[in-house]
Amino acid sequence: MEIVCSTEKLKKALEYTERIVTRYITLPILNNVLIKTEKNGLKISSTNLELGVNSWLACKVVKSGEITVPAKVFSSIISALNSDKVSLEIKKDNVLHINSESYKAALKGEDSKNFPIIPKLNKNTVFELEADVFCKSLNQLVGFVSNSETRPEITGIFLYKNTGNNNLFIVSTDSFRLGERIIDLGDNYKDLSFSVIVPSKTVSELIRIFSDYKEKIVINIEKNQVGFESDKTELVSRLIEGNYPDYKKLIPTEFNTTANVNKISFIKTVKLVSLFSGRINDIKLSFVKNNNSRLIFYAGDSDLGENDANLDIELTGAGLDIKFNWRYLLDGVSNVSDDVISFNFIDESKPCLVKFPKDKNFIYLVMPIRS
Repeated sequence: MEIVCSTEKLKKALEYTERIVTRYITLPILNNVLIKTEKNGLKISSTNLELGVNSWLACKVVKSGEITVPAKVFSSIISALNSDKVSLEIKKDNVLHINSESYKAALKGEDSKNFPIIPKLNKNTVFELEADVFCKSLNQLVGFVSNSETRPEITGIFLYKNTGNNNLFIVSTDSFRLGERIIDLGDNYKDLSFSVIVPSKTVSELIRIFSDYKEKIVINIEKNQVGFESDKTELVSRLIEGNYPDYKKLIPTEFNTTANVNKISFIKTVKLVSLFSGRINDIKLSFVKNNNSRLIFYAGDSDLGENDANLDIELTGAGLDIKFNWRYLLDGVSNVSDDVISFNFIDESKPCLVKFPKDKNFIYLVMPIRS
């Protein structure tokens, strides 16, 4: 193999691929990235057996070939180079020669035949959507997934679509809070139907790789795997087996109390009052109904002290007192563009449904702390 390529493009390809590489003692080849020529370009691949990433870049191919080299070392070398161009060449004995204007190295690698194959998907269920919209939605929800070893089905994000409508549903929960985001896919996919659970680590990598991508990405779903692909990068992942909980049954539809609060004021006040919260991050919210309805925040700690604050609100229905984990409250409202938060209650023991008047496609359900 002998190629000449842009150092900057190679850096970017390695940023996408080497991050999923971790230290493997039992299978050392997984510490490497695969470098392989393809037509007029170069493909960089990495895998941890659960997740695989392929990244392509254009380059001048003098001689075709392939090799695997230690990911972290190779990436560190390329990221430190100052030259515009870099050449990669295999002369013999699985040694990759790296040359730029002011640097050269001979990096020992391994034969590519030992590198695990990243599956090629059959494109049975395929759709496209804007990468930035998808990644923003995932970023809003990925923090709500569980890390439970006994309930693997809620350790990922649930994606599903039913035949006959345009809506892609994105859901996550850890059993203490739940988020649902809806994306309109358009009429082209009205007949599409699927449901999959994508591991949270895959979702994090997906956000990292594609969040700045300005075009559409292709999503390819198979029985046990899912792929996400742009013109330069592909991510392939195993899916989580099992059935996602019937979360729709948890979402209330009738309420005895509804309160509308300014989002910025609410977030600032929660952060302030939470400085005195206890070890379970509890704060008390009192929705007080009178001629000038108020929301009173209170937090106290036996060792630290106590504080309270209040805000004007719009309140419909009965007042109530309720306790929440303040971090859970902020997690559900901080990444929403709407300037109003609508809190909807049955009573102080039931979950609160948080909605947003200008953003009808996102809801957040959070359980209270029971006294």
